[in-house]
Amino acid sequence: MWTRWLLPVAALFLLTVPCHALGDYPKLEFYVTDQVGILLEQEIYDIEDVPAEVYSRTGAEMAVLIVNTTQPDGIDLFAVKTFEKTGLGQKGKDDGVLILISYSENEWRVEIGYGLEGILPDSRVGRIAREHLVPYLNQSMYYEGIYNFTLTLGQIIVDEYDGKPPEKKDPWYPIPCLPLLWWQLLILIAIVVVLMVVTKGRGLFWILWILSFGRFRGGGGGGGFGGGRSGGGGASGRF
Repeated sequence: MWTRWLLPVAALFLLTVPCHALGDYPKLEFYVTDQVGILLEQEIYDIEDVPAEVYSRTGAEMAVLIVNTTQPDGIDLFAVKTFEKTGLGQKGKDDGVLILISYSENEWRVEIGYGLEGILPDSRVGRIAREHLVPYLNQSMYYEGIYNFTLTLGQIIVDEYDGKPPEKKDPWYPIPCLPLLWWQLLILIAIVVVLMVVTKGRGLFWILWILSFGRFRGGGGGGGFGGGRSGGGGASGRF
């Protein structure tokens, strides 16, 4: 008789266990992943500008991840597993950096790839975090702390890391000033035509709105990272 309760109990267990406890660690696609929602959209864009610039100048890949909890692993193991799953850094150069914030546990962790351990040793990363990250997090100023911290680490990479981004051919856009491929342009035109019919000729307003406020994410983190490895180095602490 007890066996009929086995399936519901097992299902309830799976729903209550954190995803990463089952091996499902985040697979990051963009430079900033906020699973908690403590950053505004514009703040995310501001922070992403830093890793995008670092990538364009050195090829090194930085990512920021904000989660509610890292349990049952703990923040150190969680950072390593997430770093490995995402493959931060260029393959063969291992020049990746993961900045991890655990919101409910008031913890932070920076995971450093093998290729950057020389310029970002544990002691240096820890000192920078205590100066540029922790004081802001203590006041719930998450954007200011994460931005300043990311910017400081990014500047060190640009100044001291002898790296180059992988050569990539720029996509060809039919209209030079408009970053849209042919198929994207055709979809946009179709949308505008429909809007003009529905709104009785006011579709021009919508296309101007789309072009003014649309945001295209690009760079190394835009479509996945390069396949680097963690060196096990970095620093962590509480706030």
